[in-house]
Amino acid sequence: MMSETANPHLVHTDHTDLLTAEAERAAALLAGLRTDDWDLEVPTCPGWTVRKVARHIGTAHRWATAMVRSGLREDPRALDLGFPAAYEGYPDWLRTGAADLAGEVRAAGADKPVWSWGPEPTAGAWARRMLHETAVHRADIELALGRTPEFDPAVAVDGVEEFLTVLPSAAGFSPRIRALTGDGETLHLHATDSGAELGGLSAEWLITLEPQGFRWSRTHAKGAAAVRGPVGELYLFVWGRRTPRSKEIEVLGDHTLLDHWVVNSSF
Repeated sequence: MMSETANPHLVHTDHTDLLTAEAERAAALLAGLRTDDWDLEVPTCPGWTVRKVARHIGTAHRWATAMVRSGLREDPRALDLGFPAAYEGYPDWLRTGAADLAGEVRAAGADKPVWSWGPEPTAGAWARRMLHETAVHRADIELALGRTPEFDPAVAVDGVEEFLTVLPSAAGFSPRIRALTGDGETLHLHATDSGAELGGLSAEWLITLEPQGFRWSRTHAKGAAAVRGPVGELYLFVWGRRTPRSKEIEVLGDHTLLDHWVVNSSF
């Protein structure tokens, strides 16, 4: 078993507004695609095209909505997804799915018990999960287009913490996560944005590997290994969209430790 996070507090207790705003960014991106763009391969999602990523985002929203409504685990294959008949329909289809989920969470209350594979089985946790599902996959499409993704700092900070929060639970379907153990080795994630750019948010984390798993805290401390860069790049790093060799981040210290983290923290 992994140890629980040392910092269970969310950056936002209500993620529905951030979800709908992020869905709007993704919808605007889709609206600007050329016809040929939809068949582009997405390097950060091997085997997927831009079209498949877009369908995945909207499907995930509808799956989460069904679970928030029922409180139970739902089979996405049983849902009426209503895929658009033409590419022009995808932006509104994505907006609608996110808006329906946000509305369902607000109506149910963030604390409503809902099945989840993660550590917090509530409606609010699904709003948070789908916020980052949307943001990271929007970034996947932008990377496929050769662009540099940008994020609301609040989304990026919360996204790093959501990743660290749900990672232990993902060991159920990605067993290598159980290898994230150690004897006190530490990894420091340090956002280089200015305080003004971050809107006063703290954006430094210390991850400590222990015999039974790992723990983390939002703090300034020296680690055996460190990753530095803008908070949006740290967000992409923890979600496997940047590697230790990416030029957008700076890596210091124990590269073997960092590689151990990267190899075993993906899911």
